[in-house]
Amino acid sequence: MPSFTMASFSAPKTKTGKVFAGFIVLLLSYFIVMDILVYQSLQTMDFVHQDHVGGYSPFRPLSVKLLMLDHMDHYVYIPLAELVFAIFEPTGIYFILTPNVISFTGLFLGFVAGKFVTMESLYHRRIGVLIFEYRMWLDVLDGVVFRHTSGNPVYKSHRTTLGFFIDVDCDIISGIALAFGCLFYLWKYPPVIQPRDLLLPISKPFLNANVNGHSGDSPGKANGTHNKATKNYVFLKCLIFGGVIMLATTTWDNMLQTYSDVLQTPMETSLQREKQWEALHSGVTWLSMWLWRFCEAQTLLHLLQFAIVTDKIWEFLNIIQFAGFVALAILNLFSYIQVRHIRAMLGMYDS
Repeated sequence: MPSFTMASFSAPKTKTGKVFAGFIVLLLSYFIVMDILVYQSLQTMDFVHQDHVGGYSPFRPLSVKLLMLDHMDHYVYIPLAELVFAIFEPTGIYFILTPNVISFTGLFLGFVAGKFVTMESLYHRRIGVLIFEYRMWLDVLDGVVFRHTSGNPVYKSHRTTLGFFIDVDCDIISGIALAFGCLFYLWKYPPVIQPRDLLLPISKPFLNANVNGHSGDSPGKANGTHNKATKNYVFLKCLIFGGVIMLATTTWDNMLQTYSDVLQTPMETSLQREKQWEALHSGVTWLSMWLWRFCEAQTLLHLLQFAIVTDKIWEFLNIIQFAGFVALAILNLFSYIQVRHIRAMLGMYDS
């Protein structure tokens, strides 16, 4: 088998690549337009008193969760899931196709996608991405079915239900399956290590004479003039990505609950209600919640799948090991300061 290498990111040269690039540009343009329209719609409402009558709209009713949700879910998957539910709801199929059934179906597809991602053929790996994207849509569909069948139209996390924990566990295991698919793929076709790949302090003990002139245990197998990553070193990179996902999931969920407490909780006095309205429509509050869309675990999984499609898994893992933790640290600090400011405005001082 010819030696396996990964080139740096470059512009697509094939016809298929150009079509894919055009699709990405159109999708990003659509997200920008929708963000502007959602922001304008937000200026005329509050989260406490909203009209839930009528069909679904991505513009109202809004909630903290929708504003912090990744773009793909809010603007593509949820509208599509709402449409599918409306079409099939009169048939009574959702008495059989319950949210938990949908969740377990998505879990199965997560394992199938992970298996496809391990394959040598880029074509098969791209099929794996399509399967996993369908699984992510099913994750949205189970939430839509639950909200309609349980009479809870507001988009928020219902943490007291068994279905919530089943949904979360299926999401976590599916994400792990995709990550292991990438791990097994890199184990079978190890990438060439470049000196820039060894910037983390944890990597220093693994450097050898073939990389930057250092000595010690090597993270790569000698291959002529190149070093290929060992299984342990590849596992380290995937483990770091798993840490980014775990941190993103935990902090996003915590910040979602924190913002919901101050912006979706009915206030007792007219002054508090006035201040709550002011805080909700603050540009800083919007910016904080909007930035969380880019640091949500779902967004990171979309980025990983983009890396799979473009055959840049190793490059993505090397970028996210720094950018992921730095972005989350800055955003958490920014959001924490903003929430403290809102709580002070509302007189909700910490005990």
